[in-house]
Amino acid sequence: MWKLFLETDKFALKGEDSLRLQSSYQYIPVSNLQAASEWYAEHLGFTVAVEDPIFLELRSASGIRIFLIPNEDGNVTSHMNYSSGVQASYGFTVADNVQSLYQYFKDKGIQVGKLTDYQGMSFKFYDPDGNAIELWGDYPQG
Repeated sequence: MWKLFLETDKFALKGEDSLRLQSSYQYIPVSNLQAASEWYAEHLGFTVAVEDPIFLELRSASGIRIFLIPNEDGNVTSHMNYSSGVQASYGFTVADNVQSLYQYFKDKGIQVGKLTDYQGMSFKFYDPDGNAIELWGDYPQG
């Protein structure tokens, strides 16, 4: 049986069987591994960490990992559709000014959604394969 280790002492269950989650990664389906890796490098700062015949692992300077995988059938739902609109399946919190990033993506001709201010500034954009990705400035301070 696994014991979950949480960062606060109040909830810390420690021992040899403790589970310590350290980070996460995401698989993102793309039509062209090389072209997608260049796009993610240019616009999100990722670099290729591992090249494999069936995937590319990209990493950011802060250690975020994504795996680009071939979208062989071309039928991938990379986001959820709600009556209120599209909800991105992939998202990143950013330390930068979200409004400046929004303008950058617009200026680069990248398809973007609305800039919103709900529980912090955020917007979604689409990579060349139509994957919806959200950039979020985290919860407001105060």
